[in-house]
Amino acid sequence: SGMGLGVVERLIQLGWNVTILDFNPKNGKEVEQRFAPQLQYVKGNVVNYEDQANCFVQSWERWGRLDLGWTPLRLSQGIGERSNFYAPAEENPDGSPKKPDTLVMDVCLQGIVWTAYLALHYFRKNESKAGKLVFNSSLSGLYPTPAMPLYSASKSGVVALARSLGMRLKELGEPITVNAICPGCVPTPLVPQALVDALPGEHLTPMPTIVKAVEGFIDDESLRGQVAECSAHDVIFRQILPYGNEASKFVTEGWYTMPMDYSAIMQWREVKIAELEELLRS
Repeated sequence: SGMGLGVVERLIQLGWNVTILDFNPKNGKEVEQRFAPQLQYVKGNVVNYEDQANCFVQSWERWGRLDLGWTPLRLSQGIGERSNFYAPAEENPDGSPKKPDTLVMDVCLQGIVWTAYLALHYFRKNESKAGKLVFNSSLSGLYPTPAMPLYSASKSGVVALARSLGMRLKELGEPITVNAICPGCVPTPLVPQALVDALPGEHLTPMPTIVKAVEGFIDDESLRGQVAECSAHDVIFRQILPYGNEASKFVTEGWYTMPMDYSAIMQWREVKIAELEELLRS
């Protein structure tokens, strides 16, 4: 539903074959029946790697190629955080606070990590070795959202992932683009109607703005590691913050271009991993 369905409708209109993943079989099957034979539905939960992998396998078996990965994994403002991070915590018998609910991070960040990892694998199986990934972040990935700190942290991570992957794949010369959109409040079934009603109409983001941004990333192969803020009727490309100084720039993006003994680094890494695993077993 929502942004996922809005983009699917446009892709079908353009002649694409589409596979969708959702844990709601009623909605999924209805969409499949509506767009058959151009669309297949796969039931699964995005937080489970195995479910996502199964979706990619079925898509590859059905269509024989993968050109686009679009990840509208987004818990809305209404249910983005299932607990109040600031509220006094209930205690366990030993006096420690009970574990917080972090499902929003599993869905909005970890789920996208799984999608990105799987998509890169299948893009490279294409004869062209090419593909496009478009992540769905949020305005909360660009601006602090004090009322939803975990949601904001997750969406900020999506922005960083898109920029990092997009830049690195370009440096490696791979024909794979990775970008992200950051929508404002889009009226969808996941957004409480009370919130929609409370916001001035000119501050809501209509579905065509989302579709335009995603389609722009599909059509323009020069866009890599870019982030598009989708607010009201505007699609605004947001640039990376300027580096504070040359040291910041070098440490962030220049160190791996230096001549160094990578085999020694990898050996050191393996030793440290073994030490950590031993600590975990003890």
